[in-house]
Amino acid sequence: MHNRRQSTFTRQLQELRASLPPEAPDPLIDPPPDAFLHLWECARAAGIEVSDLLVVRQPLDFRAAGAYSIEDHDIWVWYSSEISEEQALRTLLHELAHAQCPPTLPYTSFEEEWEEERATWKRAIALAHTWGMEHLFSEEIVAELLEEVEACLQQRLATAAILGSTDMERTERALKQLWLEADARGWTSELLHEVLTGTRSDPGLLMEVLAFDRCVLHACWELVHELEDDPDPDMLFGPLSRLGEGTRLASAVVLLQRTLASCARQEEALRTRLATRPWQVVTLGTMSYERSRQVIQDEASLQEAIALVNQLCFNAHGYALRMNWQCFDELFSRQDQVTHPARLYCLHLFFTPWTEVLTEITLWIDLEMLPGCQKRLPSAIWFLFPRDEDTTLLEVAWQLFLLSWIRCAEISYEGSLSTPANPLQDRREAQWAPSPEDSESGNGSTMGGTA
Repeated sequence: MHNRRQSTFTRQLQELRASLPPEAPDPLIDPPPDAFLHLWECARAAGIEVSDLLVVRQPLDFRAAGAYSIEDHDIWVWYSSEISEEQALRTLLHELAHAQCPPTLPYTSFEEEWEEERATWKRAIALAHTWGMEHLFSEEIVAELLEEVEACLQQRLATAAILGSTDMERTERALKQLWLEADARGWTSELLHEVLTGTRSDPGLLMEVLAFDRCVLHACWELVHELEDDPDPDMLFGPLSRLGEGTRLASAVVLLQRTLASCARQEEALRTRLATRPWQVVTLGTMSYERSRQVIQDEASLQEAIALVNQLCFNAHGYALRMNWQCFDELFSRQDQVTHPARLYCLHLFFTPWTEVLTEITLWIDLEMLPGCQKRLPSAIWFLFPRDEDTTLLEVAWQLFLLSWIRCAEISYEGSLSTPANPLQDRREAQWAPSPEDSESGNGSTMGGTA
């Protein structure tokens, strides 16, 4: 069944067709099998508003077996050799139950969303009994479905705690990335669920999850170097690379997990608190940028530093980001020979409106669809670990968090940098922020990505 208008699902079907080799069978099963048509006609006879049914050999969305469009009233269902007919019919009944009683969007919480999923399955079971398909829902199947709903809720709550944000859309993107990375490592879905929810308490596995690629959570990154120039991604930097003791690293992993969860719980309070932090506009030559400093000396200040990085990146909607990290290694150690020298991390962020970097898609996209953005000054934030204090665990947790921003394939970094000058001195040559040209030259740790 085809709809002449360009609905969401027909666009997804066209994209799927375009991605397949010419010899591949059409992903659309047309006409749908009789059992699917029977349920479709039952739904229409019952007054359920539906438009087009698409039964497809490959899913139109990642880790989904079907979907209902509130806007278009279309439904797609995945049915192939990997999916039994009974399972696909249950999916169709579930989507018809959504069409029977469309949810009010957006949901205010994951709890509300997945309570609605429970109610939808109950309506699907009632429809099956009404239409003579009660055999699709045995007691064992119903128990498994409700257990799966609960597991989905717990995964999202756990992902929000790992993300450090309760934003639902962002959490869904983070969970999708965790699924992709787990699949690339050969993890089973059960293992990822256990690590996410804390059933499996292996620090090494938890570290992999905490350091997932957060770059995917921002829509567009500005590419600044060639991939073949990337160093070995296993090259770690600073105290993290010198921690030979597994117990100390495990403690830092737990610290980071606890801090990120606190960021999620206190997101609004942190946003309000960070909004009061001073930013100074500095002009060097022809370049102006905003500058600020954060001192990290306890869990509370680590939490604020993490929340600040998240907010700067997550809230840059409509801008392509370019990120540059620098670590000034063992600052002041040559002069003072202190036991715990001060260390400084510098983050430089450049904000470029999408309309200036997405030139390759302007031939087929209406520029008015892109969010309008004004020119924005770069940001330069210094994160200082003060001297004479043992902040090793804090710094290792911080570095694990930084690794989550340099995990994607388009990222390069060089590890710790040494400098003979004190970058905190109020001197022009010490308080510089790199220009885009400087970033491309490889000074510091530069990261970029693509839309």
